[in-house]
Amino acid sequence: MPWKNKDLLGALALLAALIATASAEYQLARAVGFGEFTAGCIPAALDVYALRAFSVKRDVPAVVAALIATNALAHLVSSGLLPVGVPLVIAVSAIAPLVLWRVKALGGPLTPRQPAPVAVEPERAAHPTERRTELPALEPEVNADPLIAAARQMQRDAGKLPTLRALQSELRIGQSRAQRIRAALAP
Repeated sequence: MPWKNKDLLGALALLAALIATASAEYQLARAVGFGEFTAGCIPAALDVYALRAFSVKRDVPAVVAALIATNALAHLVSSGLLPVGVPLVIAVSAIAPLVLWRVKALGGPLTPRQPAPVAVEPERAAHPTERRTELPALEPEVNADPLIAAARQMQRDAGKLPTLRALQSELRIGQSRAQRIRAALAP
């Protein structure tokens, strides 16, 4: 996308905010025992998580709360109002694994949830003495969503049409996609 189409002031504000929070996050990681270089992974992980959450418009309140909490803790430690102890070390050490989990979840449905491709047997010629009966042709689903098979399985398991919320949660999709899939399942 060309620069003229981007919000330059918004980008500058975002960059300044990320730098400001990164500094405090780095100091907090150093205070709890992270090495000089690995301490930089804490702000990097949080900032990448924030950018990913903003881009997919999910997890935004969670990432903002994490940024606020991490920065507040950093300033409490640096001002001497909060001593470094076991709970704080555990909390800061949990940041990277939690970010890993959330960024992966924001990336879309996991591969195992996607339906396996259907093997199609090649058509064989009927033997001259063999009577061949034609099966009625099934209309192919135009632009069928690859998650419809998983949604149908959900429907079979529950014994009823899954709710939008269930589809969104189980298939890790947005509301509009869940609505299209639910419409395809409806009788």
